Amino acid sequence: MGFLAFIGLFVFNFLAMARFARGWTNAHATFYGGGDAAGTMGGACGYGNLYSQGYGTSTAALSTALFNNGLSCGACFAIRCNDDPQWCLPGAIVVTATNFCPPNNALPNNAGGWCNPPLQHFDLSEPVFQHIAKYRAGIVPVMYQR
Repeated sequence: MGFLAFIGLFVFNFLAMARFARGWTNAHATFYGGGDAAGTMGGACGYGNLYSQGYGTSTAALSTALFNNGLSCGACFAIRCNDDPQWCLPGAIVVTATNFCPPNNALPNNAGGWCNPPLQHFDLSEPVFQHIAKYRAGIVPVMYQR
């Protein structure tokens, strides 16, 4: 491969990586619902049994800032764990918004009030959380795209 071809390939890959990085927003994620995600059934969006509706365990409850009074129900989000090498796993997941993560104003935003406004937070089903982070992490920084 010639030098100009190499430079061209390098520039193309750099631009592709920069494009991939744009559009990602910082947030945090936790999990709920148990190992089989049974505790995620139903939810504020009214989808009922998420297995029979075709969503499986790839679902999330959204904080007030993301839920947008229910307008985000059914929206899909790509999520990846970010900047926590102790707890993050490589790769990304895609989840559907099926529930609301209510605020807990009795707790501070950084100690249990994860879904308090104005925080952007995903409360993922446990099985899908474990695709991007270790179970023992509890809460991890993430980046997402809608």
